[in-house]
Amino acid sequence: MKLVKEGRKWIVEGDGEGWIFNKRFPTKWKVEIAMKVFKNGGRVSDYWKEARRYAESRPTIEPKHALKKLERSLEEIRSLDPTCDEIVEFAKDAEFGVVTTTESENYFGPRLHNTWGLKRGGRVHIDIGCRGYHLMLNEHKAAAFIKFIKHKRRTEESIEDN
Repeated sequence: MKLVKEGRKWIVEGDGEGWIFNKRFPTKWKVEIAMKVFKNGGRVSDYWKEARRYAESRPTIEPKHALKKLERSLEEIRSLDPTCDEIVEFAKDAEFGVVTTTESENYFGPRLHNTWGLKRGGRVHIDIGCRGYHLMLNEHKAAAFIKFIKHKRRTEESIEDN
């Protein structure tokens, strides 16, 4: 049995049969745990128990770089003071994961939200929303949102000047 990286996933290659040869793993540490469990005669459920136990014990890395960039973006967004119309217009063209719908029609944010290490897929992002839209802006989408607002306002100013 040997570990092989295939695209963005890890697989186990080798002669033999069993659940480990039919699975693809997202990280190297998970496939290493799977191999250990499999060699000891464990089932998939045993692998999941071991992987959860290991994940809970390992230290999490703080996203310092992303936090620093987003703090600067947050200040700029606050200084721009986006309107509900601008938020909604940006949200209508944003992909899922950047925007979700919400029951609230009220304006909220912008605020820094750090879910890194707290939940699966957690990340550092800026929350802002209005009229049923909830934007979750990572460092790249925050820059795109700032650029969108500035461009929209420049365009509106030039129309008013004519």
